[in-house]
Formats: sequence, C-alpha cells, structure tokens
Amino acid sequence: MNLRESRVPALLVTTLFACLALTACSSPATDEGAAPQEDPTSEYVSRSWVKREAMVRTLDRMFAEGDPDEVIGNTGGTREHLFDSRVVKENDDGYHVELDKDEWNTSGVSHLGDLDGALGNALYHNDVTWCGETVSGEDFVDAYMDEHWETLDTHDEYEASVIDYVDCGDGRP
Repeated sequence: MNLRESRVPALLVTTLFACLALTACSSPATDEGAAPQEDPTSEYVSRSWVKREAMVRTLDRMFAEGDPDEVIGNTGGTREHLFDSRVVKENDDGYHVELDKDEWNTSGVSHLGDLDGALGNALYHNDVTWCGETVSGEDFVDAYMDEHWETLDTHDEYEASVIDYVDCGDGRP
C-alpha cells in the first residue's frame, strides 16, 4: 500500500465521523414530521414567534371586521398553507382563524417559514380598516414589530400586547 492509498480510508473515516457529529447536533424530529413549535413555557421568545402571533391575531380580526370570504379571496396563492396547517378553518358559519396553536397541523408545511409566508401574503393582500387610517395588514404588523420587538420578556406579555394592539390599543400590556 502506498502513501496515497493509506490516506483514502483515513479521509473516509474522518468524513464519516464529521457527518455523525453533525447528525447528533440536529434537532430531533417531531411527531408526524411536524415543524417544531416554539415552547411557550420557555423563557426565550423569538422574533418569528412574536410576528406570527401578530399576524394570526390580525388575520382573525380581519375576519371579524370584514367579509371572511373576501379576506380569503384576497389571500393569494399560498392560502392552501393556511388551510393545510389548520390555522384557517372553514365551518358552517364560514371561515375562522384557529388561535389555539395546539390545534394547528404544521406537518403539512415543510417548516414554519411556509406558514409565516402564507400569513404574510394574506396580510399583504388585505387591509386593517378598524384602527383609524386604513393600512395593509403587512404594514400594521410591521409597525407593531418596529415599536414592540425586544420590549417585553415573555410569551404571555407579548400575547397580551398583540391583543391590545390589534384592538387599537398602544400594545403596552
């Protein structure tokens, strides 16, 4: 065996151990391939969780203030993600937003970014009309994030803040 031949097995072994190490560091799979949800009992609050909360609550209020059929009609091409994830449901009374995240089915989306994109698309194509000046839902949520991101510490504080903001308050719990 020459020097070049002895390096090939060493290189393969090194590559194998590197792959195993990276695999061991990966997050575990969740039930039924679902995208992991942020644990609301955790002290860490991510920006994406806060923005998703603001988007969901705003979409819910759009359904309450306007015609849910029109809101759904304006959601754009990603609306199926809203239905597949069960964030938006249809019943005998029409459409409604599921606010209980435990009822969501995120296994239908490859990751929560798909759901966030569908929510963002729905807000982009629909307006907030109930808090004075009419603005797009996207601008409404962006204004909340600009004003309130990193001002609170817990999921509960952010949830209360978002609810107040969507109800035309100042977002300060």
